Amino acid sequence: MVINIKNKNQFVTGYLRPISALTDAVILKTKDNKLECIANNEQGLIIYASYDLDVQSDLVLNIPNIKKLEKILSFIESDDVDLTYKENSLSYKDKNMRFKYHFLDDNIIQAPKLSVEKIMSLPYDIEFNIDSSKISELAKGAAFVAESEKLYFNISEGKIFAEITDRSNSSVDSYSILVNDTAEAKDVSFPMHFDIVRLLGATNHIRINVKINTEQGLSTFELKTETSMLKYIVPGLQV
Repeated sequence: MVINIKNKNQFVTGYLRPISALTDAVILKTKDNKLECIANNEQGLIIYASYDLDVQSDLVLNIPNIKKLEKILSFIESDDVDLTYKENSLSYKDKNMRFKYHFLDDNIIQAPKLSVEKIMSLPYDIEFNIDSSKISELAKGAAFVAESEKLYFNISEGKIFAEITDRSNSSVDSYSILVNDTAEAKDVSFPMHFDIVRLLGATNHIRINVKINTEQGLSTFELKTETSMLKYIVPGLQV
């Protein structure tokens, strides 16, 4: 069975790389001409990633090391790639190179017990956008507040500031920047793990849609292109 990837560079950098920044072993599934993945890390952050592919069959690909797959695909010179799926493996060949990548058997990799339908139906009471330039500023600010792994979104009078600090320790420094000044949201401070900034920094999107459920203590960061979507589900931290 042939799996065609029409924009290999975008597939590698915009789909595989954000997943590999979160974890190593993942399960990819094809359904309704989409390649989908739900994965998590030790901090409880979850990513849902989808990519449009012309695949007629439903497949389950148990990837033992997605960084390895990302690496080997980047070696291919062509941007229009035909991969062959056969006997629980993925292979490729052209006049210059060839490879065969083996998958794991089912039930070895543990995926988060969260369905795509559940992810898409999560309710939120706060929504705003952040430009990727603000994520870069926060990443730089982390060097100033190296002793903290906490990020706070502070909302007051329609302005949203992102702050790196640790309010449980009064001796920790702080760094804060304005990320949105047109939000229609109630005044609140929402803490989360700083890992989300590092993960968003591994993507190449210009704008990020953020939604927060203050009652359930959850937030999502969504990034879209014409052919792909990334959605990070980030739990809030106990204050």
